[in-house]
Order: sequence, then structure tokens, then C-alpha cells
Amino acid sequence: MFRHVQFSVKHSRTRTPTLSSPLSSYVPPPHQLPTTIPIDGAGRRLLNNLLLPEKKARKRRDKEDSSTSDPFSEVVPSWNDPFPARLKVKRNEVGVQLLSRRLHRQIFKNVSFLPPEPSFVRIAQEHLEMHGLDPKSGSVLPNIALTLPPLQGYTIDQHFHRVGVRAAQPWSGLAVDLMEAQLPPLPDQWQIQAGWTKYHYHLDGSSFSEYVEFPHHDGKPETMLVFDVETMPGYHPYAVLACAASPNGWYSWISPWLFDQCADPKQLVPLGDPDVARIVVGHNVSYDRARIREEYSLAGSRTRFLDTMALHVAVKGISSHQRPEWMKHRKSRARERELAAEAKEAVVALLQETRSRQAFEQDGAKKEELHAMRTAIEESLSLNTDPNEDTREEAESKTWEDITSANSLTDVARLHCGIEMDKAARNDFMECQPAEILENVHDYLNYCANDVSVTHRVYAKVLPEFLESCPTPASFSGMLTMGSSFLTVNEGWEKYLEDAERTYRSLEEGVKKRLVNLAVEARSMMENEKWKDDVWLRQLDWTPKVAGKSRGVGISESVGLLSPFPLC
Repeated sequence: MFRHVQFSVKHSRTRTPTLSSPLSSYVPPPHQLPTTIPIDGAGRRLLNNLLLPEKKARKRRDKEDSSTSDPFSEVVPSWNDPFPARLKVKRNEVGVQLLSRRLHRQIFKNVSFLPPEPSFVRIAQEHLEMHGLDPKSGSVLPNIALTLPPLQGYTIDQHFHRVGVRAAQPWSGLAVDLMEAQLPPLPDQWQIQAGWTKYHYHLDGSSFSEYVEFPHHDGKPETMLVFDVETMPGYHPYAVLACAASPNGWYSWISPWLFDQCADPKQLVPLGDPDVARIVVGHNVSYDRARIREEYSLAGSRTRFLDTMALHVAVKGISSHQRPEWMKHRKSRARERELAAEAKEAVVALLQETRSRQAFEQDGAKKEELHAMRTAIEESLSLNTDPNEDTREEAESKTWEDITSANSLTDVARLHCGIEMDKAARNDFMECQPAEILENVHDYLNYCANDVSVTHRVYAKVLPEFLESCPTPASFSGMLTMGSSFLTVNEGWEKYLEDAERTYRSLEEGVKKRLVNLAVEARSMMENEKWKDDVWLRQLDWTPKVAGKSRGVGISESVGLLSPFPLC
């Protein structure tokens, strides 16, 4: 059906609406629809995808006019009538069945259609004829005529646009506000205590900290957070440290298990009232979400998650097939930078030596020669370190490997923000004991908080690019929905995985056996040339292949002549 709609949209012209009326729909619309106004900034596009006023629906009869002549229509019998009923099936100029008139009137109620250019139709028909395809032999689908929910606008585009806008609110506004916000400076000192600690920062430079049960500001839960957790996989999958940041302040969380205050390591991180609409941003945020207490509520929560990794993949990500080539390119570029740095060090050392020799040289001619050498080295060094020249050359020589990256925060931050990150501390969480982590907890909180800060900077870069690449609010709301799926809590999930894997293997084995049987059947058609009667097999190349001599041909015969024993 989508293919039929596409053809109609391609050759359509939208009428200008003249009347407006309240929108009646199964999805209750807002009482007032905002007007469209131009606002600069890619981040505001999501909020400014506003809707046009509605046009009063015209009353049309649903009765089909069977007497209307149509050169592209075909009379087909009804599948549930013992006496063939005469139903009109509308086709386009190349024989593709179109929507029924009743569905067409509902979907394209405000659109008039112009016939396609005759030259285009002729080209399409010649192309079909070239490939032996007859437009008249196309399949006939049931002439479906059902009542659809009213469109949310004049066209299908407006319908899905408006549904997407309503599904994305209020998180779309929070997402844009967090993108445009500035985070406070990182705390100079961390308060070491179990649970959440909030760090207040004032514009005069003063700051203080206090214990809080969950991130909140002025008595209200935070609605915008950038969030990251650290775990010790060698002991358990639960968080031991967490950091969060909002435009109102920084937050740190330390598990009571790390202080030996609680023997149970199953400590989940609380974020506050699940009925409060909030947006949480993180890199691979689904990993962090699994360690949030409110996300396991059977009633669900109004917290939505935005993943900077997913945003990056949507705009500048690479596929699994591209990854090996990208890794090779990255190593090559790293080697080039290393060689360039070594060359620069050698030139600087030569320059210092020349300056030293010039200062102590007594001979005027040699001193003049050293001065000329020094000038040439300085000019060469200045040319090689010119940032504008480097940027220009780099832009001219960029390949696809230079404008994409892998999905880790280190690679994404380097690509989008030019940030080099030190992730050496990550290994400590896998190798150290809890007492060692607690002893250096200040350093590890700084490490976690730095990830949060870099994640926000990446988020401010990739969200506008995502909104430009995927401007429809349906894409944004879909990403929010996919990021808030139900989290499993017991061993039933493991059983489900085992059952699913077993079923998959069984089906895969069945498909392989079926393919083998089909291949054997096809091979048997070679002798009597029955493959010519099969619409699919006759499109293949059935020319027999003559086997050539391999390196081992003739060896067995010669060995048999030399050996006194028969070869088996």
C-alpha cells in the first residue's frame, strides 16, 4: 500500500487550505495550536515543527461508482461471494494497483492529482517491456475499503508530523534546553559519603555541598541530567560510583557497599519521582539506565533517555563492515602524527644547536653562515606549525575515514569536539579491590565527572546534527520510546534468552536443510532442462562449468605405476 501511496504523492498537487476548524481525532489535540514562525538554530527546529490550521472535511459519499469508465481498471471477483461481483481495481499507467477510491478519499482528501508526463510513462513502459514484464499480469489484491482514523492535518506528512510532536512532548523541549545550557564548573573537592551529594556553585565563585536523597533543585526533582555510572564487573554488575550534572549543579553518588555499610552490593541509583518528566543524557545510556532504581517500577516512569552514541551513529557512524578499514586508517594516521612529532623535535633540537653555535662562534663568516642556517630552520618550522595551513591541507585530504569514527566516547569526542580523553582509570575498576577504589575515590570521581562533562559537549554537537539529518519529530519520539523499554528483573529473562536462541537455531537449521533440498532439486532439472519452465530458475546462468586441471591431477597415476601396492 505504501508503494501505491508513493506514486500518488509523486504526481500530486496540494490545494491551499481556505477554512479552519477544530481537529477531531482519536488522539486528542491541544486546545491551541501554535503558529509557525522562523527561528534560527538547528536545536529549535524540533520545537518549531508547528502545524497548519485544519480545513473542514468535505462530505463525500462512500458509494462506489461502478459505471465510471477507467482504462486502467480491472474487473475482479470478490473472494467471499459465490457469484463473482464486479469490483473495480484501479491501476496506474504502468499497471500498479492503486488504493481503493474509499481509502484514497480519506488519505488524499485535500490533494488533486495531475497525470504524469507522457514521456515518463513511455520510459517506464519501455523499461518494463525490456525486462519482459507485462503490466497487465500484475497481481490483484483485495479491494480494501475501511474507515481510517481522521488524519491529523491535510496530508500524511502532516499527520505523522503532528503525532510525532505530541509523542515527543515535553521531552523535546527539555532536550533542546539541555543542549543549549552550560554546566557549572566541576567541584574542586568531592564529599565522600554514601548516597547522593549535591554541589552548589554561585556566580561569585563560592560553593558548598549537601547530602540529598536524589538530584533536585529548589525542592523540585531535576528534569535535565547528564549521567554516568562506574561498575566493578569482577565483583557485581551494580554501580559503585555515579556522577550527574544539570544546569543547576553537580551531583555525586557512592554506593554504601563501597564503605562496608551494607553487605548487599545490589544498590540501585535513585533519580527521584518517576512521575516527573525528565530527560537523561548519557553515552551508551542503556547501560546506565539498567542501574537506576525507578526504571524497575512496574508502573513505568516518565524519564526518557537520549544516547549520544545513538545520535552519533545516526549522523556519522560506521557499519561493522567499515570498521576494519577505519581501524587501519586510524593506525596509519596515528603513525603519521608520531613521525611528524619526531621530525619536529629533531628540527627544534637542530635549531637550538645552531643558536648555541652562533652565540659562541668567533669567525665572522661562519657566524653569518650559522645565522642564515638558523633563519632557514625557523622559517621551515613556522611553515610546518601554521595552524591555518594544516587545517586547509587536512580539509583537502579528508576521506570518509576522517569524518566518521567508532562508537566509544573517546572516538566520538575526538571526532566531534577534538577532545583527547585519558581512559586509563577504567582498567582500575576491573582490576582493583573495593578498598583501593575507596582509597583513591577522589580521582575516580574526577574520572567519572569528566566523562559526564565530555558527554554533554558531545551532546551539544550531535543533537543539532541529528535534528538536521532526521528533522521529523517522529524519529525523535521513536528514539525516546526505544530507550524506555521494559527492564527484566528475574531469571525468567535468562530462560527466555535460552528459548529464543534454541528456537532460532532450530529455524536456522530448517532453513539450511530447505536450501540444500532446493539446490538438489534445481540440479536435477539440469538433465531434462525443466529449469526453463521455472520463472525464477530460468533467470540464472545454467551454462555448465568445465573443471580445469588441478595441481594434483596425474599424481595418483604416476604414483601407482611406481608403487608395488594397489592404490585404494
